[in-house]
Amino acid sequence: MSFLDIYGHEKQIAILKQALAQNRVGHSYLFSGIDGAGKKTLALELAKVLNCEKADEINDSCEKCPVCLKIKRHNHPDIFLIEAEGQFIRIAAIREIQEQMTFRPMEGKKRVYVIDNADRMNEQAANALLKTLEEPSASNILILVTAKPYTLPSTIISRCRHMRFNPVAIDTVTKFLIERQNMEKQSALLLAGLSGGSISQALELNKEDVIAYRAEILKMLASTKKSDPMSLLAFASFFGQDKREIKQGFNILQSCFRDALVYKETSNNQMLINQDETSFIASLAERLTGSQILQNIALLEKAFETMEHNVNKTLTLETMAFKLQL
Repeated sequence: MSFLDIYGHEKQIAILKQALAQNRVGHSYLFSGIDGAGKKTLALELAKVLNCEKADEINDSCEKCPVCLKIKRHNHPDIFLIEAEGQFIRIAAIREIQEQMTFRPMEGKKRVYVIDNADRMNEQAANALLKTLEEPSASNILILVTAKPYTLPSTIISRCRHMRFNPVAIDTVTKFLIERQNMEKQSALLLAGLSGGSISQALELNKEDVIAYRAEILKMLASTKKSDPMSLLAFASFFGQDKREIKQGFNILQSCFRDALVYKETSNNQMLINQDETSFIASLAERLTGSQILQNIALLEKAFETMEHNVNKTLTLETMAFKLQL
């Protein structure tokens, strides 16, 4: 993988390439954005470019030199991925970084540390890292990766070059799945729409039978009657108790209501995520008003947000089912 193989972060790549070309790469970076947006991927690619034997010529990694091959195999002695052991990244991991930084890189031009989920540093580790950031070393680069930058001490954030990663656009995720995974357009569009702007989430969804799960949800949605309390309770219980499965089911529902709103306003099925279910989407758009569709989307968001705070899942799902406009 090179910069050319990374989808959806052209702005961030352009900034990094300019810094590389001008030999003005910072000693510390903070990459923040939703989980699965590609932050760690770009961080590791930057580590590769900083050490690639041909980087000065092409301003990218060549993918062929011994350095690139070692980094791809995760056995380069100067590239480190720091991750939590258990719940936290502990001070011992940061002290090991500090000790290594006193020496020159073993083989590469730069020694690079990528601290994944940097928000999971405990207080002692964060304080130790701050000392490292205050005394930067020219041959060492730190890249902090997090989906929760607001949990990091402001003193750490202020000492890093902060690069924010937005969710990847649906059409970009779709393009990646078609070009890199040889996926059919309709399947790619569906997975991209359910991915929340995360290529890694789209790839994870591809391992599961999402299309079959969507079919079950649409069948339940079609048979559930607002006037029948038992069918509403059955609809609520369908989602089970696993938070991840509930989130996936809600994403599918939201994609349907989103499509219904788009179809209601445009009558254009080419703009739908669920293009292969146009007839169902059209019937949904016909029987619901625009305000009812928007209410349903907001209701699903609120229900999952409530469950994130460990509120009773069964009660939340049943309340959601009875409030949905069907």
